[in-house]
Amino acid sequence: MMNQIKSTLEEALNQPTPISKQKILEQCFQILEQMPMAMSIGDLNANFVFVNQRFSQVTGYRQDELIGKNHSLLSYKTTPLGVYQELWDCIRSGGNWQGRLINRKKNGQRYLAQLSITGLQDQSGQITHYMSVHEDISQRHQSQTKAANQKAMVEAVLNTAPVAIALVNDKQQIVLDNLAYKTLRSDFGSEPVSLAMGQLGNRLQKTEGQAYEHFPEGHNFNIEIGRGEGKRWFSCCLSSVELTGSEVDDYFVPKFARYWVITLSEVTRERRRQEQQRLEELRRSTAETEAFHSMQEALHAAIHQIQGPINVIDAALQMFCGVSNKCARIDAMQAGLEAGHAAIAQLQSALPQQAQEPMQSVNVNQLVHEVTEMSSERLLKRSITLQLSLNGTLPTFNGQPSRLRVALKQLIDNAIEAIDFGKKSRRDIVCSTQLIDEDIEITVEDSGPGIKKELQLKVFEPFYSTKPLNNNGCRGVGLSIVQQVVSEHNGTVQYQSTSLGGCKARIVLPLRRNKRGE
Repeated sequence: MMNQIKSTLEEALNQPTPISKQKILEQCFQILEQMPMAMSIGDLNANFVFVNQRFSQVTGYRQDELIGKNHSLLSYKTTPLGVYQELWDCIRSGGNWQGRLINRKKNGQRYLAQLSITGLQDQSGQITHYMSVHEDISQRHQSQTKAANQKAMVEAVLNTAPVAIALVNDKQQIVLDNLAYKTLRSDFGSEPVSLAMGQLGNRLQKTEGQAYEHFPEGHNFNIEIGRGEGKRWFSCCLSSVELTGSEVDDYFVPKFARYWVITLSEVTRERRRQEQQRLEELRRSTAETEAFHSMQEALHAAIHQIQGPINVIDAALQMFCGVSNKCARIDAMQAGLEAGHAAIAQLQSALPQQAQEPMQSVNVNQLVHEVTEMSSERLLKRSITLQLSLNGTLPTFNGQPSRLRVALKQLIDNAIEAIDFGKKSRRDIVCSTQLIDEDIEITVEDSGPGIKKELQLKVFEPFYSTKPLNNNGCRGVGLSIVQQVVSEHNGTVQYQSTSLGGCKARIVLPLRRNKRGE
């Protein structure tokens, strides 16, 4: 519409006769008089030729007080000269200038004016007048500045918080965040809120009908971001706020929009400290269990070694003395036999008894992770690569986690020793889990020298080892422990050949445990 008015004014100013020009100008001025915005027309020296009623209402001047006066009458003299220079350079070159000036009303009150000024041209293209649209935007500027200042103050307060905070709309778009949140976004290369809400959403899927809005205010949950050494832990708090819609249609029937406030407090240091303590406790308890088993096996071996000669002596006494068992020459043998029985009884009484671990739900994948973490330092020192291939949907089963952890560690330790003993260039261990029918299978494969087929069962016998006699440690105890633990869980364990060139220890644990004899 403004372009049409401009064209009409230019047509009137270009009329050859004063009568027709005046008639068209009067018609244009009548139209401009009805316009809802403040409008004025000035000559090339910026003197008012016309102002409408709205212009008078904005400035406080009557129309007759402005006609013939210069536009500088309205200037408060605080607008930088560079702004005026830019204004004149633009409109004199035929451009349309839009900008803001600090003006003064008739009563001396300052106001911020939003102006749009364009030139009116004659038939030769020469500018003869300037038309301007004038608006008082003081209140709008104050409101916008106040809102911006409030936002800046809120952000300043939020930025002092040691936790990451973000305000999110129902589309998970960030409306407001603080510096700590921006830092997390930079670290992750993605929105932390999306990661947190995604993990929370996965948990909600397990609860039928549950959704974010059903959580009580201040709902807390924990999330993990990253993997391996780069994993980080956060404690999150989720709250909601409802804001009223600002559209005109929302006046009588208000509409509400739900926003979420989420805080992410990093607890990685504390979590790693707890994990380290837990790992150390697992190492300690596992080492105690291993020592306990070694002691049991050693005492059983001693009893076995003593029992053999005693049986020979007892048989000789029976042969020499017959049923009467009266022979003066064999008193010494009888005394030795009694001493042997006493020694066996003493050793049997010295056998340590371990407290029975209660049966509980066992996550095999978690046990594998724990054992590999316990062995990580040893693997690193020996430049051995351990790969995990775990079935993520593996079900839990009823068992004794501490006992199973010891058995798994024995298999890992045995694989490490085999690789060291084999001195091969390839130094790999692969540990995997899978579900086969109703059994859980755990395998530990190594790239060591392997075990001959005829020895694949014998290695589980107590004190039998394929390692040389000068090998450190209690030789041949580890795999007998594995055999014992697996048998306690009604499972089986065996060694097989593997594509890695070494051995594959295969444990099969039934999900449904049946008592022996049933």
